[in-house]
Amino acid sequence: MRVAVEVCVTSVQESIAAERAGADGVEVCSWLATGGITPSSGLVDAVRTAVRIPTRVLIRPTTGGFVYDPPAIHALLVDAEIFGGGAIGLVTGALLEDGGLNADLMRSVKRLAPESEITFHRAIDHAADPIAILTGCLALGIERILTSGGAASAVEGIPMLRQLVQRSDGVCLVAAAGGIDPNNVVRIVEATGVTEVHFAAQRKMPLDPSNVVLSSGSGAGSFGVAPDEAKIEGVLNALLKAGLR
Repeated sequence: MRVAVEVCVTSVQESIAAERAGADGVEVCSWLATGGITPSSGLVDAVRTAVRIPTRVLIRPTTGGFVYDPPAIHALLVDAEIFGGGAIGLVTGALLEDGGLNADLMRSVKRLAPESEITFHRAIDHAADPIAILTGCLALGIERILTSGGAASAVEGIPMLRQLVQRSDGVCLVAAAGGIDPNNVVRIVEATGVTEVHFAAQRKMPLDPSNVVLSSGSGAGSFGVAPDEAKIEGVLNALLKAGLR
């Protein structure tokens, strides 16, 4: 069994660090602190130019939940068509008011990006019934689901992750996400049977305190982020030692 490792990145530097550390692929997004939103096409192009490993892109028009109003749906579909034109793997998803799958929107994404692999993302973790979301995704031919098992972290979501893997029956790949690190990755994989894990690897970096802070909002601070290559290497080494790489 070989477990694939995908790193969620917000910069070219993070993508290069992921490739250098040995990750199998990256997912590009922006504003990771809110769970990520759609990145610019320029950033995606720069990442794809900088690394050779596969790249997926998050298509999420706004923060908050996953029940979208018409303007957000419009933005999501335009982005899906733009990125889908390059046959890039798309990571997206949407729910209805009752917590069910927005199947019509997912059909539209597949129609606009016929050459792209489609991942239904962690909207499933906000759903009323994750198993029903999986069933709907299987019916739509969606290739991959990214989930923490409906919990705050993949460790807490182990029981549901196990069910999703079993019910997907290898037709739809289930990738685990949510708080994955070197200390828990082997436990999650062995307890659920997932064949792919997904996590971010950033560390805060203080900036020059003499510079003007560019946000006046509550909690504004002067810091940036840098790649946490040691975390990626730690996850990969843990999997390797357990015979999962």
